Amino acid sequence: MTLASALESLGGLGGLATNGEALSLLCAFIWAVAVILFAKLGKETPPVVLNLFKGAVAVVLLPPTLLVLGIPFFPANVAWTDWVQLLASGVIGISLADTLFLASPNRLGAGRNAIVDCLYAPMTVLCAWLLLGDPVTWKLLVALALMVSAIFVGTWDPRADPEHTSPARTRAGIAIGALAMLLMAVGIVIAKPVLDRSDLLWAMLVRMTGATAFLAGQALLPRWRKATVRIFTPGRHWIPLLTAGFIGAYLAMLVWLAGMKYTSVSVASVLNQTSTIIVPLLAAIFLRERLTWRKLLAVCMGFAGVAILNLRLPQLWA
Repeated sequence: MTLASALESLGGLGGLATNGEALSLLCAFIWAVAVILFAKLGKETPPVVLNLFKGAVAVVLLPPTLLVLGIPFFPANVAWTDWVQLLASGVIGISLADTLFLASPNRLGAGRNAIVDCLYAPMTVLCAWLLLGDPVTWKLLVALALMVSAIFVGTWDPRADPEHTSPARTRAGIAIGALAMLLMAVGIVIAKPVLDRSDLLWAMLVRMTGATAFLAGQALLPRWRKATVRIFTPGRHWIPLLTAGFIGAYLAMLVWLAGMKYTSVSVASVLNQTSTIIVPLLAAIFLRERLTWRKLLAVCMGFAGVAILNLRLPQLWA
């Protein structure tokens, strides 16, 4: 049984199973929730160790999921090159990119880091065009411009920037954040051809296994060994960690890859970017942060971009 057929068996979810655009929007919301959880946890846990824990959660949950659905761990029709592509995608797009993603706010602060995160959609569109030949349409360009503008409007506030941050530390944070977005884009573009012809959950397990193995090697280094032992020792601190890991590493990754599988990488990346707009709304509700006119305007611009993305406009080039 494949993931799509499993969802279709649930009736009302059948349409969602093969609707890449809807899945990408759902992923944006799920990831926004995860971002808030990771932001809290990241204040006390090194990025490498936090990334390893969330990856371990996914690696533990995925094998039983495959067993329940009857998905083989070693598909007969998969070439060795597919394994290599998925493992490389996991190391690049999860191990390296997510660690940098979790480290960047420590140097920039939330406001500036959100601006750097705007690079994800443009970099993914660029990588998909260069490496996969994905078409670039007028609607995609207009939606992309609206989405990036919305993120700037909704997240950038000069008064919120950390004044104590030195120029060198700021430049380092920008470089780290930009590199994280580039690696995320490269990672998913590498995996896209294999996703198109493979079972989604199997591909997800291979990516996460490669990423987690790489992170485990890092976490055993003296620099992170003490923090690794502490975070993997059972205790009350596991409650928020397991919650964040399930939402951010298992559920969000599953829906994210499904969106990438059932629509183009370019379209999915733009819709995924709405998570940066959803975060301020969730922060206002759950963290009691002030919802400013900038954030409200950004939400309107974001939904306008989503609407335009679903219009039929002439293709700019093939």
